[in-house]
Amino acid sequence: MTPHHRHINKRRPSDQDTTSLLNKDTDKKILRWDELPPWMQDNHYITDNYRRPTGSYIDCVKTIFYLHNEYVNIWSHLLGFLLFVGLGIHFVWLQPFSDSLTWFDYIYFFVFIAGALTCLGFSSLFHCFSCHSEPVAATWNRCDYAGITTLIVGSFFPVIYYGFHCHQVHQVIYLVTVSVLGVCTAAVVLLQHFRTPAYRWMRTSMFLALGLFGVVPALHGIYVYGLARSLDTISLLNMLVMGGSYVGGALIYGARIPERWSPGTFNIFGASHQIFHVCVVIALITHYLGVMKAMTYWHTGGHEICKEFM
Repeated sequence: MTPHHRHINKRRPSDQDTTSLLNKDTDKKILRWDELPPWMQDNHYITDNYRRPTGSYIDCVKTIFYLHNEYVNIWSHLLGFLLFVGLGIHFVWLQPFSDSLTWFDYIYFFVFIAGALTCLGFSSLFHCFSCHSEPVAATWNRCDYAGITTLIVGSFFPVIYYGFHCHQVHQVIYLVTVSVLGVCTAAVVLLQHFRTPAYRWMRTSMFLALGLFGVVPALHGIYVYGLARSLDTISLLNMLVMGGSYVGGALIYGARIPERWSPGTFNIFGASHQIFHVCVVIALITHYLGVMKAMTYWHTGGHEICKEFM
C-alpha cells in the first residue's frame, strides 16, 4: 500500500489529557497522531513523530536537539531570527550613508527589523513550547499570530517611506491605514475560536488580504514615479519576489501540500508548514535587500527627483 492510500487514524482520544500522558511512558519522547490529546491534534496528514506533552519549559527546550515534526519549524525561524539580529547590528556598525541618513531612515528600517524579529522569535518559541500544555500552547499561539501581523505591518513602513519619499502626505495616509488594518486583523485572528484548525483558511486569507493591501501603494507609486523609476524607489522587483514567496508559502500551508498527497511521508521533513517557514525567511531576506536598495537610491542622488514634484 502506497503512503497515499495509507489509513489515517483520526480518532481523538477521549480525555487522554496532558496529565495522563505525563504520568505514563515517561521515556517515550515521540507519539503517533492517535496518541495525542485533542489540543495537540492539528494536521492529521502528519501521522507520527509528535513530541509528548512535557508540562515543562525546560523539557520543551530540550526537544530542539532531537528530530520530531516541529524540529524544522523551530530551527528555520530561530536561525532566521539570529540572522536578522546580525543584520540589525551590521547596519548600526556599518553606518551606511552616515552623512545623509536621518532619524527617519533609522526608525523605518528598524521598524521592519523589529517586525521580522517579533515574527521569527514568536514563531520559533511557539513551535518550541507547543508541547508544554494546552494553556501554554494557546498563549504562544496568540503570540505567533501577533508576530505575523507585526511583520506584515512592519514590512510596509520602509516601503511606504521610500516609495513616497517626495510625498509625505501619502506616507502618513498609507502608514495610518496599514496600521489600522493590522490592528483589526490581529483583533480577529486572536479570538479564541479563530485559532482552531477549522479556521485555518480564514486566518490565512486575512493575513493574505493584509499583505495584498500593498498592491495599492505599489500601483500608486508606479503611477507617480513611473515603472522604470519604481524599480529603484520601492525596489519593485524585490517586492514582487517577496510577495510571491509569502503568497506561495501561505497557499501551500493552507492546502497542506504535499503531506495531503502522501500522509506519513512528510512527518519530519518537507511538510507544508515547514515550506511556509522557509518561504517567510526567503521573503524577509528579499525584502531586506530591497529596503537597502531603495535606501541606496535615495541617498545617492535619488532625492533630486523630488524637485520634480515641488
